[in-house]
Amino acid sequence: MKITKEDVFTKEQFLKSNTMKWSKDVIEAVLEDEKSYQKLEAEKKIKNYLEGKRKGEVK
Repeated sequence: MKITKEDVFTKEQFLKSNTMKWSKDVIEAVLEDEKSYQKLEAEKKIKNYLEGKRKGEVK
């Protein structure tokens, strides 16, 4: 499956969206400015953050 420009969203677009189940504060804290994410990628990043999984952390 080819990823198109329509399949990725900026942090600002996620903040304005009503489809994300997380608060705007969490989206603001986790997603990076000036970066685009696929919806599943953004959800995974947020879920990992909320579960306490950080980059390089071993549990």
